[in-house]
Parts: sequence; structure tokens; C-alpha cells
Amino acid sequence: MTTDRRAYQRILLHSPIEITGVEASGLQFAERAQVENVSDTGCRFTMRSDVHRGGILGVEPLGPDGEKLAEDYPRLFLIIWVKRKGDRVTVGVRCLTKDELTDVCVRPNFSNSKIHPK
Repeated sequence: MTTDRRAYQRILLHSPIEITGVEASGLQFAERAQVENVSDTGCRFTMRSDVHRGGILGVEPLGPDGEKLAEDYPRLFLIIWVKRKGDRVTVGVRCLTKDELTDVCVRPNFSNSKIHPK
């Protein structure tokens, strides 16, 4: 008998992604990471930027060598949990649904002076 009560199966995966969002300090960021596991509704990864539960991140799949893929685009994810590990955070995120996207006011303000790569 298994003790895993998750509704969706998790698949271990180490694929490159680019994460964009806004840190707790209000600065926008873009950084690269690797997905650690993925399910039908979300994924987990470790990153350097300081983010908090309830925040929204853009996550874009990248090619095997870190290149942008012409057929893919960033998708929005809600941060469900955050676990600090030294100077990094591991986050669990859930893909926002179409209904949630209409309820969320997302107004990106990407000025070059505020974006800092990690």
C-alpha cells in the first residue's frame, strides 16, 4: 500500500526552463533553472530569486542546450509553497487555469532598468 496521497502522478525530470517574475523586493527577474519534477497541474524547481507563496511566475521550457524554442512560450504559475535551502529556494507551483487568469490582474512592467538576470 502506498502512502502517497497526491491526486496526480509526479514525473522526475531535469529539463531547462527560464523563470520570470517579481522578487519580494519588487525587482523583476529572469533566471534559468531546471524542472525537478512535473505533474499534470504543476512542477517543482529550485531558484535563487526571493519569491513568496501566492506569487505568480512565468515558466518557459527551453531546449536541451538552453535555447529558446520557437513553438513554446511562458506559462503562468501560482507559487503554492516555498522551502528555503541556504541562498536558494525550492518552489512548488501550479499552472493557472483559464478562469484564474481572468481573475488575476497581471500587468507586467518590464523596464530594462528593473530586470536583473540571476
